[in-house]
Amino acid sequence: MTDLVRERPAPGVLRLTLNRPQVRNAISLALQRELDGALAAAAHDDEVRAVIVAGAGPDAFSAGYDLTELAAMSPGEATEGMLEREELLWRYLTFPKPIVAAVAGAAHGAGTILAACSDLRVGGPATRFTVTAARYGGANLTWLLDSLIGAGRARDLLMTSRAVDGAEAHRIGLLSRYDGDVAGLALEAATELAGQPAEGLREIKTLLLDGPGRDLRTRYDRENTVGRTTLRPRPVTDLFSGFFSRSRRDPS
Repeated sequence: MTDLVRERPAPGVLRLTLNRPQVRNAISLALQRELDGALAAAAHDDEVRAVIVAGAGPDAFSAGYDLTELAAMSPGEATEGMLEREELLWRYLTFPKPIVAAVAGAAHGAGTILAACSDLRVGGPATRFTVTAARYGGANLTWLLDSLIGAGRARDLLMTSRAVDGAEAHRIGLLSRYDGDVAGLALEAATELAGQPAEGLREIKTLLLDGPGRDLRTRYDRENTVGRTTLRPRPVTDLFSGFFSRSRRDPS
């Protein structure tokens, strides 16, 4: 049985399922490497325009890193593994195509980190997020969570390690969309993203990731520069062809 299931549920959509339900989809180093490899291949596959990352079974998106694996490592191996994981996670965050996290159950520790590093997060009544690092004297997501839910709420979640259910997660912005059918909602969101011009989504993602810490005028100018150069403006009649075709059919 493979630890990562690859499927093409709709045109332009790749679904990657963390497939270790027996350990609540805990992320082993091998699984994280496999996910990284699948995304690297998808980055160069023009048939893939959006990715869904999900967890197998209804109980958990991911319980976090595989603690049994970590406990079996020597201190040196554990340090090397965490350094590698840091680079793998950064590549996940900066993957050039949109990622939708389908958080149908619990997301703990690294599971919450993976979801937070996705572009959209969808969940439902059974969804539960926990950032567990403070319980063990650590710190996670201090560099990202405040940009998703605000500084005050980020302090609450990071310092208390309390669980947040799906309804609260949606209310505070941790979930982008909320519905009882998480798989269906994720597919709907990914299909919507797959229908957008890929180059525009790539640049939106890059501009958003590069924005924090820059002054507002710099961010404004960077967007305008991208619009004039990388995205190579096309004639208005091409950009809004649907509008002009409707106007010709209905001149009134």
